[in-house]
Amino acid sequence: MKKSIIKTLAFGAIIALAFTACNDQWNEHYQEKSELNSTETLWDIITKKGELSEFAGMLKRTGYDNLLQQNRYYTIWAPKNGFGYTESNDSLLKVEFVENHIADFSYNASGILNENQVKMLNGKYIYFDGAGDNYTFKNKKLVTKNIPAKNGVLHIIEGYAPFTANIWEQLAKVDSLSEINSFLKSFNVNYFDADASVQGPIVNGQITYLDSVVTLRNEWFSRIGYLAREDSSYYMIAPTNKAWRQMFEKAQTYFAYPSTKANGDSLQRLNAASAMCRHLVFSRAINRLKTTDDPRTKDSLSSNWHQTRNASYPNKVTFRFDEYKNLYNNLVETDELSNGTLYVTDTYNFDPIKCWHDTIKIEGEDFVNIDAGSNVNTDVVTIPRDSAYLYKHMSRGSYGVFAAKQSSGNPKLEISINKVLSAPYLVKCVFVPANILDRSIETKQNTFNVQLKYVETDGKVKTLSFGSKINNWADSCFNRLDTMTFIPQGTEVQSYFRFPTNEYDLTNGEIGQTKLIITSSLAASNKTGDRTFRIDCIILEPIDEDTFVDPLKEEGGEEGGEEGE
Repeated sequence: MKKSIIKTLAFGAIIALAFTACNDQWNEHYQEKSELNSTETLWDIITKKGELSEFAGMLKRTGYDNLLQQNRYYTIWAPKNGFGYTESNDSLLKVEFVENHIADFSYNASGILNENQVKMLNGKYIYFDGAGDNYTFKNKKLVTKNIPAKNGVLHIIEGYAPFTANIWEQLAKVDSLSEINSFLKSFNVNYFDADASVQGPIVNGQITYLDSVVTLRNEWFSRIGYLAREDSSYYMIAPTNKAWRQMFEKAQTYFAYPSTKANGDSLQRLNAASAMCRHLVFSRAINRLKTTDDPRTKDSLSSNWHQTRNASYPNKVTFRFDEYKNLYNNLVETDELSNGTLYVTDTYNFDPIKCWHDTIKIEGEDFVNIDAGSNVNTDVVTIPRDSAYLYKHMSRGSYGVFAAKQSSGNPKLEISINKVLSAPYLVKCVFVPANILDRSIETKQNTFNVQLKYVETDGKVKTLSFGSKINNWADSCFNRLDTMTFIPQGTEVQSYFRFPTNEYDLTNGEIGQTKLIITSSLAASNKTGDRTFRIDCIILEPIDEDTFVDPLKEEGGEEGGEEGE
C-alpha cells in the first residue's frame, strides 16, 4: 500500500522572511491586468475558468476546493483542459498531481527567472523559468500568467508537470522491487503534525483540519539514507524480487538461532533481510567519482550504512574499483529520480563477507572480554612509535601480558567472543614472543590447550577441543609476531569451525556464552618453560565455504601455528 508523504512546513522565522519577499512580488501581481476581481479566492477563479474544469474536478476530489478558499497563500500552475492525466487513486492523485502544481506563497512571472526552483506542496522542486512573454513551469509554457487572487496567484499552463519520484517512492512503483520495498516500508511510522496542518472549523467542540500534514519516519532513514528527502542525493542498487529471494535463502543461514530462542525464526528472517539492505545506498555528496587511470587512485564507493543499534558492527564499507564495478552486474533498469539514481539488478552482487559476515577481533589488552582470573597478573605493553615495522603490524600498537602470580601456576584465559554468526570462521590467535623488542631476552617454550565453548542448535553449551599447542619460539621470532590457527579436533578434517547458531539480537542473559579458553599446560616441575601469555589479538576470520581452499584438505596439512608478521 502506498502512503502519501507530505513534507512539514519551514520554521516560523524562515516563513516570515519568505512572506516579506512574497509581499514585494505580490505588489507586482496587482500591476498585471486582469478581468477578475482580486477579492476572489483561487478556488472562485478556477471554477469560473471553463478551460480549467478538468483540473477543478481533481482539486475537488482531493479536498483542495476547501483549502483554496482559506487565507493561506498559494501559487497554482493549473493545466488547462486536455492535459491527459488520469489517476483512480485519490491519494496518488493528491500527491503526484495536485500537489505537484501548487506551492506555498506567491510566485509571479516577472523579470528574468533562471534556474529558479520552487518547492511544491509535495516537497518536489520544480524549475519555474523564463522572461518576457516566455515563462515555463517544468518546461510547460505558461499560456496565462499572474492571475491575482486574494489568497495567491494563478498561472495557466499548456499540459501538466509530470511527477518525478524519489528513490523511496520509486521502490513502490517498480513491480520487480516489491520484496525490498515491502521490507523497508514495514518500518514506516506516520506522525500527525498539528502545528503544520491547516485548521478548519470547530465541530462538536473538536478541532477539524482542512489539510492534515503527516510526517513519515522510518528507522532505515538514519541507517542507510533519507531516501524520501528531496534535498538529498543518493545512488541505490536494488535487487529484483528474483535476486532478493535467491540471496535471502543464503542470508538466513548466517542468523540461525537455537530452538530455545523465543521468536527465533522471526528474528532470523528480520536479521537476514536487514543484513542484505545495509550497504545498498551510497551518498552522492561523499562519493565523488574520480576519472584518473592511476590504479592507486581508482574510483571507490563508500556505503552510507550507519549502525545505531550496536557500535561493534562496522558502519560503512568501501568498495574498490574492481569490487564496485561488479555491484552493477546484470543491471536491468536505471531510473534517474528527483533525489538520485536507482539501479535495479537481477542478481544480488554484494559479498556477505564484505557486508555482514565480519571479522571478529578481540584485542589482547581488552581485559573486559578476557577474563584471566585472580591468580594472573595482567599488563599492557605499548610498542614505541620508533619501532615502525612492529607498530604498523601489531593491532593497535600494543599487546596484553598474562603472567601467573605463582611461579608454577598456569594462566587460564577465558575470552568472550560476541556477535558470532552461524557461519564458518578460522579461529586464530596472534602471539607475541618475549624478545619482541629485545633480542637479548631468551625465548622459552610454552605448551597450552585450547577449547571453544559455543551454543548448539538445541540451546545447550558445547565444548570443542582444538588440542594441545606449542609456542616453540626461535631466534628468528625477534621482531615478528606468531599467528596461530587453531584446528578443530573432530571426525572431519578442516581448518575452520562453523558456528551452528548466531548471537545477534540476544538478551543480556543470553550473551557471553561463546568463549575461547586458552590454558597453559606446563607441568609444575617444568622450570624451563614460559607460562606467560603475550597476546596481540584473537581473530575470528570469516570464510566462504564455497570458495575457501582448505590447506588441510589440499595438502593434508598439520596442526599448529604458522609464523606470521
